[in-house]
Amino acid sequence: MATQSYDSVLHGNMTEILPRLFLGSEHAVQKRDQLRRHGITHILSVMPDPPAMTDSEADDFRCMNIRALDLPDEELLTHFRDANAFIDHARVTKGEGVLVHCQMGVSRSAAVVAAYLIASHPPTPDAARAIAFLQARRPAVQPNWGFVQQLALYARCGADVERNPVALEAWRAGARRGPRWVGAAQSEAQGEGESGGPWVRNWRRASRWAASVFV
Repeated sequence: MATQSYDSVLHGNMTEILPRLFLGSEHAVQKRDQLRRHGITHILSVMPDPPAMTDSEADDFRCMNIRALDLPDEELLTHFRDANAFIDHARVTKGEGVLVHCQMGVSRSAAVVAAYLIASHPPTPDAARAIAFLQARRPAVQPNWGFVQQLALYARCGADVERNPVALEAWRAGARRGPRWVGAAQSEAQGEGESGGPWVRNWRRASRWAASVFV
């Protein structure tokens, strides 16, 4: 597979990572003729608001959406299993193409595809090798450090983090120090939120749980 230049990636070109598995930006979704030319029938969007489709266009594609922001404390771990199943349904079961994308095809969607590589058969044994595999084909790939940590944990858990709740909750407790939690906690301290809202309350519960386990 040819390696793409950084500029071509940023201008919306998608990259074939494995046969029938493509990584790209939201602009790639708009190139309907290109999608059809590559036999892409499945689209996995990793962003809060994926590109809109008309009703007739939606009939041509099977879509999945992971509503995620590109923040280090955004949790992708618990989406990997469903994302892998969606990708496998396209590539393996149907023998059709699947595009995984976020805004730029650099961080969020790259992390999801890296998780797929880690869980594949044969698997990519660790996060660093999975990311390097992607970067060799799409040089712009650069998951944020929080996603890299999650991929490393995913690999250590044998691509089955749901069976390792202690590790998952420990990661969640650590992520409470991330920018979104800090901002919400500051709002709570300033009286701008009701007990910080459900997001902060969930992290507070996770923090107490982690403290009880790791003291």
